[in-house]
Amino acid sequence: MKLLIEELRKRCGQLIKDANLATDLKVSPQTISQWIDIFEEMYLGFRVYPYTKNVPRSLEKPCKFYFFDNGDPITDEGGRLENLIATTLLKRLHFIKDAFGYDTKLCYLRNKDGKEVDFATIIDSKVYELIEVKNKDTKISKALKSYSEMLNPKYSVQMVGNLDIKYEIDNIIITNPIDYFTEREENIAPWLLEDFKF
Repeated sequence: MKLLIEELRKRCGQLIKDANLATDLKVSPQTISQWIDIFEEMYLGFRVYPYTKNVPRSLEKPCKFYFFDNGDPITDEGGRLENLIATTLLKRLHFIKDAFGYDTKLCYLRNKDGKEVDFATIIDSKVYELIEVKNKDTKISKALKSYSEMLNPKYSVQMVGNLDIKYEIDNIIITNPIDYFTEREENIAPWLLEDFKF
């Protein structure tokens, strides 16, 4: 199990295939799946699965794994930022579910052509937000723009770790994570109730 945790730390935010991990660790894919189940039950981390509804040529099976402790991933600064945003989004979705009774889910988007967006928040079966995470790149992701046009979420966001001033282009918000989450958390009930009139 320790070896699997080390592999997941290296592959945080990447596509995880049980068969590949099983080959690397010389155990069965079923064992890998069961061990990751245990890690989730111990609150070491969590899986994020792809959103496939209304996404042509989507991939259905591979998941991603993120850690609740942002010190666990063995990755670069951008990977740790993605992990931090994943945990923040999941906690916010859990709060929305507990406080308001909405069914919530955190997913990612990726099709067979490799076009990917880091996160999609799903509330009551609707795509609420699409979120792409960048450490420094402020150029709008082509995948984010494409999926935004296809799925028409309430918000499309490119979170840039090192960004001073928030702005918006083509209905895509470019902002930093602190400003984005602070703005949302201060008035979570009003914005959620207002947004779900759509």
